[in-house]
Amino acid sequence: MKVCWNITSRCNKNCKYCFKFNQKELTLEENKRILENLTKRDISSIGWSGGEPFLYPDFKELLRLSKEKGFINHVNTNASLLNKNNLKESIENIDRIIISLDFIDEEENKKYEIGDNYYNHVSSLLKDIKEVKPTIEIQINTVLFKGSIKKLEELYNALKNYNIDYWKLIRFFPVRGKALEENLSITDEEFFEVVKNFKERQDQNFKIVIHGKKEMSERHIIILSSGKLVYSENCKDVEVEETLI
Repeated sequence: MKVCWNITSRCNKNCKYCFKFNQKELTLEENKRILENLTKRDISSIGWSGGEPFLYPDFKELLRLSKEKGFINHVNTNASLLNKNNLKESIENIDRIIISLDFIDEEENKKYEIGDNYYNHVSSLLKDIKEVKPTIEIQINTVLFKGSIKKLEELYNALKNYNIDYWKLIRFFPVRGKALEENLSITDEEFFEVVKNFKERQDQNFKIVIHGKKEMSERHIIILSSGKLVYSENCKDVEVEETLI
């Protein structure tokens, strides 16, 4: 079983469609206790997320401890804090790195407050990651919203130039946070058009995965940065009394 752990709510981006939680942050010792408690449950994989997980000061230490305990580490990141100088130490305990990328057009990245020079930075990293760690899996996550679906073809063609393993297309739903403020949802017809256009593509070396309403409706276990547990189901969050601290 996999659990999603939002290790921090802090982020160095301001994406208009963000649906992160906003919670306090725990100390390393408190998070070590959570990690130890996870070993007592039927959990084999941790999906580390945030915010931006690399903003958590002791994130690399938690990744190391997690691997020591036998967990598979998947990390969702905007990759903006990774570079050639720190890449080796940053990814050595990561099994799959999942990078957010919706546009290759830098003007679109500015428009949706993803950041300046974002695609150029990510594309440079994509050339380096497997040279540093050949066994790591690389996944690109793209959110399907009103702006991005018009640019999918050019992003798809760009991704064929890189040695990635997965391209995950995730339908936007205004679950929480800033996402509730923006009218960016696509229609069912627009989503099914994406499925028709991309699901059966065979001219690339990576697998295309598409998540829509069905996948988003499934129950997901989320550990918040405060240590609280949330069950997210049918695009709604249910906070429970149990904590893992």
